[in-house]
Amino acid sequence: ETIWVGMRLRPLVEREKGQPHCLRIEGTEVHVVEEALDSERRMELHRASFAFDVAMDSTDPSKPEYISQEKCYEIMGGRMVQHMLQGFNTCLFCYGQTGTGKTTTIMGSAQPRRERGLLMRLVDDVFVEAGKQQDAG
Repeated sequence: ETIWVGMRLRPLVEREKGQPHCLRIEGTEVHVVEEALDSERRMELHRASFAFDVAMDSTDPSKPEYISQEKCYEIMGGRMVQHMLQGFNTCLFCYGQTGTGKTTTIMGSAQPRRERGLLMRLVDDVFVEAGKQQDAG
């Protein structure tokens, strides 16, 4: 693996709950829901779907496909720790408009522990694994 791209729909904030969604995930593809756009934006829409290595939906915790902070880390972060320990360079890069969930995904909240983001979990696991390797000699 050289580059692996994941996309995450962040948890909704209170004011967004109950509003129509403008994106829909099907497998590893994210589709723009054209019905959620006004007519002017529909005219500007050139591509209605985008493919990723993994697409994660964190919008509704009651849905079976919901991706929690922990599951997001299992999908994206765990592989990074293993690659680092094998001597490969790794990079975690988040990109998106203001308010799209980059900080939520990367940092999360320190407490409760289950809400920690990718970075805190990565650092924890690197030190745990380094300790294991040190103990093993």
